[in-house]
Amino acid sequence: MNSKVSTLVYAALFSGLGVFSFLLLVNYTELPSSVAESLRTMKAFVFFIAVCNVLGYATLQASTWAENQYALNLPHRWRFVVLYALLLLLFLPLNYGLLVIAKLLVNAAHPFTFPNGGWGILITVWMVEVVVVGLVLVNRAMRATLKLQQEAAAMQKANNTARYAALQNQLNPHFLFNSLNTLISEIRYNPANAERFTQHLSDVYRYILRFQEQRLVTLEDELGFLDSYLFLHRVRLGDCLRLDCRLPEECRQGKVPPLTLQLLAENVIKHNAIHQGQPMTLTLRHQAGEGVLVMENPVRPKQTSAPASGTGLKNLDARYRLLCNRSIGITRTAQSFTVKFPLLYE
Repeated sequence: MNSKVSTLVYAALFSGLGVFSFLLLVNYTELPSSVAESLRTMKAFVFFIAVCNVLGYATLQASTWAENQYALNLPHRWRFVVLYALLLLLFLPLNYGLLVIAKLLVNAAHPFTFPNGGWGILITVWMVEVVVVGLVLVNRAMRATLKLQQEAAAMQKANNTARYAALQNQLNPHFLFNSLNTLISEIRYNPANAERFTQHLSDVYRYILRFQEQRLVTLEDELGFLDSYLFLHRVRLGDCLRLDCRLPEECRQGKVPPLTLQLLAENVIKHNAIHQGQPMTLTLRHQAGEGVLVMENPVRPKQTSAPASGTGLKNLDARYRLLCNRSIGITRTAQSFTVKFPLLYE
């Protein structure tokens, strides 16, 4: 609701409250005939409406000030509630003063007392004002809270996008260095294969440039990228790395975060001994019941003293939690290492 519409709505609400108070006072209070006649005028009618609008907008201004002071200051939120209660209680003496002024203006006898049910009418008017103004204040507080929640959600979304982009940019910088060294060797000893190697290297970086800004890519695209990525490593390691893909055609249009399969393959290459005497096979399959893909490989740890940090898998898990609030599953035994990760559909 924009400010102009809000102003009109509040003006109509406070004016209606003024009309109600005026009619209640004139028609249901046993006032002397001279006083009643003086009140049944257009000036008195407009006066009641004007006073109710002044009181209403003064309350809204006080509410806005209170929200700015205490709404986000959680230790002092109780002051916010106390201020609202005092504002609503203040309407009772204000109503009393309004009636006193009205009686003084018409020279009524005993302007400070209200016989013949006057106090009951005064309390009734006050209670109606409390209900109406209270609802207005509650509505404003709810709208302010909703606005804060929307702003917080927008900030969280922006933060998640930034975090996701940072997590996504995880291609090992040594990969390019190793690939260029391999390319130099192939150019010298196997020029025909060097051309294929260059094409696959180009395909790898074209894929990265094309999809690194996207949240999800199809499994079909990811498999094509993985084929080029593994080809580069096969040339470097000596044709001892292969992928056993057991995926049905219907799941290939499912989606995964970009570079998911590359990260898993890189993790295997980084932490396992792979050479022509010990070739490595990566098995990729689909578990339809769980809606996940499974990447599995034999465990052949390299003889290194540095333990695995698990950073790549932690990043992949964080990406999935940001995307769909689901985690990857990791199972390690003495013989095999298995990673389960969701296959997504949009």
